[in-house]
Amino acid sequence: MSIGRQVPDTYDVAARWFLRSRGAGWSARDAAELEFWLAADPQHRACFDDVAQSWQASGEAAGTPAVAVIRTQALAARPARIRPAPWTQIAAAAAIVVVLAGASLGGLKLLEPQPEVQIYRTGVGERATIALADGSTATLNTASALAVEYTKTRRGLRLVSGEAWFDVAKNPKRPFVVAAGDHAVTATGTSFDVRLDADRLRVAVTEGRVLVASDEDRSTLAAVSAGQRAEVRGREVLMAQAGPISGDWRRGQLRFDSASLGEATIEMNRYRKVPIIVDPAAANLRVSGVFMAGENSSFAEALPLSHPVLVTSTPEAIRITRKPGK
Repeated sequence: MSIGRQVPDTYDVAARWFLRSRGAGWSARDAAELEFWLAADPQHRACFDDVAQSWQASGEAAGTPAVAVIRTQALAARPARIRPAPWTQIAAAAAIVVVLAGASLGGLKLLEPQPEVQIYRTGVGERATIALADGSTATLNTASALAVEYTKTRRGLRLVSGEAWFDVAKNPKRPFVVAAGDHAVTATGTSFDVRLDADRLRVAVTEGRVLVASDEDRSTLAAVSAGQRAEVRGREVLMAQAGPISGDWRRGQLRFDSASLGEATIEMNRYRKVPIIVDPAAANLRVSGVFMAGENSSFAEALPLSHPVLVTSTPEAIRITRKPGK
């Protein structure tokens, strides 16, 4: 650890983020904001990691007899008001496991060590398969982030951004719950895909059955079985057998079945750093076929062979326009 660096403000911010992330009110929006803050500066992540290490160290010390005595004395004192300490003081006090949980607390609270949270990420155009502790696997699609927090009674995950495919080991007594945005998807043993977009959640199932619920009141919104897809916006659910865009992205392939060129381009751009830009006059042309995802895809180059379009490439973008008079 490196407590004591000459960046006390950054450590204070990192400590506040860390403590917030352990609280019951942590939301998908909070997680996205934290990801943005961590990515803004390598120093942010270094400070956050130091906070996490100190927290873990305090948890390891919690079981000692000396700490048990201190805990009893501290709780018996019941101070009327405790002012939140800066992170440097919290770190120094980690050995006695007295940690303040935030500025809103009116009295001393002793927090029990929490399960370790593991974060997995992929960049644009990347995919990664993760072997989970229970025998399940998670495959992350392009530009995705997944948090894993297992307990003895619940296999908890949160899709922070992007898309992930889950092959779940069967265990009815220990539900597999994927939180995404304002919803939660629960399974016991199945194979399914979860995609988090800005305006909706998409869930597709190839084996078994999952339940989609509202995170707000835990009410079930939909039961999605093998061969079905659900698109969820708030409390509204649209069920379908298949959509205009489908295919196995886990193999780097995208299949379009009479999708509009505008839809297809949006999907292709998820895997590209150099974007494809479509002129509105060409956006409604229909596209069918199987294409490789990523920068080396022949998607744009193949379009003029079957569509009345022109393709212009620059280092900044690939532009698709409709041929004059077509």
